[in-house]
Amino acid sequence: MKNYKTFLAPKDEVWQQAVDRYNLFREAEMQEYFSMKDYSYNFRDNRAYDLSFAPKISPAIIADFEIRTGVNVPDGLTDMLCTHGGFKIGEGILDIFGGRDQAVFPNLEQTFAKYGYAGFTTKIGSGMLKSLNGFYFFFGISFPESEEMSFLYFTKAGNFGKMLFAPQNENLVLKKVLPAMFNGSSEKFTLDGLISNQIDRVIINALTVKGYID
Repeated sequence: MKNYKTFLAPKDEVWQQAVDRYNLFREAEMQEYFSMKDYSYNFRDNRAYDLSFAPKISPAIIADFEIRTGVNVPDGLTDMLCTHGGFKIGEGILDIFGGRDQAVFPNLEQTFAKYGYAGFTTKIGSGMLKSLNGFYFFFGISFPESEEMSFLYFTKAGNFGKMLFAPQNENLVLKKVLPAMFNGSSEKFTLDGLISNQIDRVIINALTVKGYID
């Protein structure tokens, strides 16, 4: 029998390979990986896991952002968006560079407002909020309707990361997540590593929801 862990990220995977890996997962017959199930199942038949691609964006949009903010967009993200475009899984699973009617790369305060949590910024100290607004810029979100969504960002220093946001657990966000970002100790990724990590999250969640793994 095949091992479902072959759907999880290999070492040094680039983001395009992660997307290809997700497509292979959608096409796979789950019964080949989980013999205890007596029925066939393909995730491609579940529209909740559809994969769609966004149009490429103009380099002028990136350049305008850089001029207005004085912040350089990392080359890898520029190449992704201008050469390939963003992508989306389902309606509430993973969205890379969606909502282009908003700021191109919103800061923390704009991101909270975009997803309906504007009031949360009033709970962050003014000094910390000012600093975070100047160093973190957001381009994606995973599981926005869950109790623990993740905002995907790049930093002024050119690193990538994910910000766990649990609206029902303010202490976690205010006392652990944001301070770690503020002092620079939050986990750092490359763009490839971040996308690969989030594709893993989607696959594991899908298998868990369907009862294939605990």
